[in-house]
Amino acid sequence: MDTVHYHDFIDDLISRNKEIFSEEDFTECRKAVTELTEIVHNLEETQTKFRRKLSEAAANEHDNKEKIIYLQGLVDGMNLVVRPLKSHVQTKPVH
Repeated sequence: MDTVHYHDFIDDLISRNKEIFSEEDFTECRKAVTELTEIVHNLEETQTKFRRKLSEAAANEHDNKEKIIYLQGLVDGMNLVVRPLKSHVQTKPVH
């Protein structure tokens, strides 16, 4: 995940408006960007683990359709959460 663009945007905003903003005004914002990036990374890691489990279950327990469908649902559900968050975090702000 790339937080550089958000931090660059904040730096630019501060430099153009020194009489209005200071670094301290954006402390919480910078933390939030970093935390969101970490959350998305952790969700991606979990999604990868779930995919491995799905592959293992499909190979080892091909008769247990319920388990395979359940794990597929988990993977699909994770994707529904991760994809929008990931695209939002990676979006470059417009200057």
